[in-house]
Amino acid sequence: MEFILGVNYWPRRKAMFWWKEFEEWEVREEFQVIKDLNLDAVRIFLLWEDFQPEPERIDENSLRNLEKVMAIAHDLGLKVMPTFFIGHMSGINWLPEWTLSDKPHERFLTYSNGRVVDLGARDIYEEPDLLEAERLLLEVVASEFDDHPALYAWDISNEIDNVRIPRTPEAGRRWVRFVYETLKASSSKPVTFGIHQEDIQGDKHFRVGDVAEGNDFLCMHAYSVYTDFTDPLDPYFVPFACLLTRALGKKDVLMEEFGMPTTRGETRKIRSVTGKHEAEHYLVGEEDAARWLEETLKALYEFGVLGAFYWNFSDYHESIWDRPPLDRAVHERFFGLLRSDGSLKPTALVMREFRKRMGELKRRNVEVEVPEDYYSDPKGNIVRLYAEFRQKLGL
Repeated sequence: MEFILGVNYWPRRKAMFWWKEFEEWEVREEFQVIKDLNLDAVRIFLLWEDFQPEPERIDENSLRNLEKVMAIAHDLGLKVMPTFFIGHMSGINWLPEWTLSDKPHERFLTYSNGRVVDLGARDIYEEPDLLEAERLLLEVVASEFDDHPALYAWDISNEIDNVRIPRTPEAGRRWVRFVYETLKASSSKPVTFGIHQEDIQGDKHFRVGDVAEGNDFLCMHAYSVYTDFTDPLDPYFVPFACLLTRALGKKDVLMEEFGMPTTRGETRKIRSVTGKHEAEHYLVGEEDAARWLEETLKALYEFGVLGAFYWNFSDYHESIWDRPPLDRAVHERFFGLLRSDGSLKPTALVMREFRKRMGELKRRNVEVEVPEDYYSDPKGNIVRLYAEFRQKLGL
């Protein structure tokens, strides 16, 4: 299977307010940049309150805007992976009011109906009325776009255990299976699920082996810059996370999200807020980030990963830095392949040139052996297995 190169996309001038302030020219302009970077695919996010403002109503305007996005992608020869139930995004949860509980979330604030509130979600995995609303969204979108030539695959959601952790692993497994079967009843396209690093270094009740039942291929989101047991510029952690996911789920894996927040200056730490908590986050020098990306892509390809979708298309324009989540999550402003003025970073050039390099690379059979009781101590196991993996590679 050909290695697919892609990018996660929010518009530079709109971020998560894209669907509310949709402009077709902007998408065409930015998708053309993506095409010019020799990328194959774009992962997009169907912000839940924009597509389903009421439990029994799918927003027609958002559907027509999605149709325009798909048409632009097709015109440019790009594939699109839409992601449902957003849900969690960039340190805040974005939810329709009808999904909210009356209790605060432990980690994250929520944006709903034009304001930030300290409320969590109801049980989106088990409450019957919520499941019926979810079914409606899945059926309408999947049936309308299943035969679109630009459609690459469906993504069940994005790190949705940050919205709410399922009550039990069985509840998590059952929900993924419900979404998978609902999509498959209306669509012939592949289905995956955007799980992340926290699902392999902890147990948030989306265990990889369980998730695999409702995935045609697996995905992983991993960030060396967020990892506390290796260097932030370690180029082997992201590929290792894919190999570990493949070993746990016994299916091929796409690296769906990985990236590096950058600065034009020297690598430094800044204070930034993720969810409700302030912490130190790295901003990495642009040239260092480019070298890291080149080595990471090389290892992803050689280790037999399906492909790599970079996070994110662009740094966000200064005009939206006062909007959530960018008003508090300062580091989230700077993950792009483009700078906020639209100029290309060195990482963009690495992505653009990587397809030429692929012909020089050879696949390597590298496996990770996992214990059957992996989730009895996921953090201890990932630290131990990564040390063994580096030793096996002679690092």
